[in-house]
Amino acid sequence: MLIVASASVFASPSFDCAKASTSVEKTICGSETLQKLDSALASNYRDMLAAGDDLPGGAKDLKQDQKAWVAKRNVCTSEKCLADMYRTRIDEICDIPMVKGVHPNCISSEDIK
Repeated sequence: MLIVASASVFASPSFDCAKASTSVEKTICGSETLQKLDSALASNYRDMLAAGDDLPGGAKDLKQDQKAWVAKRNVCTSEKCLADMYRTRIDEICDIPMVKGVHPNCISSEDIK
């Protein structure tokens, strides 16, 4: 059962914009929507990572998938590409089934405007 978090997402990315060095990081910092998407993804990822042993492949597989996703995200050269990548990944993480236990609350990409 998927439970959607009703908490609002703040426009603050998961990293320090003062230290943004790549074009992707700078693009995220320049967009309130991308900041919200980054924050939501970080929250969903952290919560699913905490469920570790309850995930089909465990926390190790989730970490590997996230690293691969970051590499793909870093190829984006536009705000639209980044937003699409984030929305897809936010929902992918929320859709990971649980082997046991209770599915963590997730923020849906539809909740972010």
